[in-house]
Amino acid sequence: MATYLVSDIHGQNQAFQKALRDVSFSPQAGDRLFVLGDMIDRGPESKEVLLDLLTLRQTYPNQIYLIKGNHEQMLVDWLSGNGNPELYLRYNGGDATIRSFLENHPLRRAFLNRVPSLQEQEEARQFILSRYPAILPALSSLPLYIELPADPRTGAPAALLVHAGIRPGVPLQEQNPHDLLWIREPFYQNYDGELPVIFGHTPVPGLPQYAGSGPWRRDNMVGIDGGAGYWRGVMLVEWPSLQTTFVPIRERQSSPHVRVY
Repeated sequence: MATYLVSDIHGQNQAFQKALRDVSFSPQAGDRLFVLGDMIDRGPESKEVLLDLLTLRQTYPNQIYLIKGNHEQMLVDWLSGNGNPELYLRYNGGDATIRSFLENHPLRRAFLNRVPSLQEQEEARQFILSRYPAILPALSSLPLYIELPADPRTGAPAALLVHAGIRPGVPLQEQNPHDLLWIREPFYQNYDGELPVIFGHTPVPGLPQYAGSGPWRRDNMVGIDGGAGYWRGVMLVEWPSLQTTFVPIRERQSSPHVRVY
């Protein structure tokens, strides 16, 4: 029974599935998987990543754990008719997620290389919500962090799993949700707490003095974003050994090949 951690899959389902195969991941055998957010956006198979993980969690609720990232929150906002659609669709890769959910619907054209009109967005929103009614409540209910208890069997210490990090000096229960989803430098440059924090959000090559292989480590911080959102790769990390399986993104494509009628 092994425990694996992954973050920021960003719709790169082929690389993610290969990583799971490479470690012979088996929830049937008791293996656990913790996903630290950003399952969607930018990559071509965001729908497949999200729906597969939600289905797997439903089948194995004691083995599969999903945490909300800033990209899940942006999709929640868009599906709810809130947020900044240009920021989400144009600058954060939300258009790839919407295309993956639209499949071969004619509206898919509107999400290629431009921000659709408000009417087009509303039509797409209603199509997705009607076809996948469980998506919005499932995303909205994702936790912002998970406290992983110590495991005497493996020697694993207690740890905090969170998408982006925490604000140093602020009790966990008083953390601003925006920080848990979005924080960068104020966390990883200043955190010196005793509780290990495992996080994603910032690709490891962008973290201070990264050695160039495996997770980023400093004091009680472990960064595990392999950079799939920037076409680098998916990093699957075994806990507590931090043994790493890294699957590079082999082929860059804006979306899977779907014929639009």
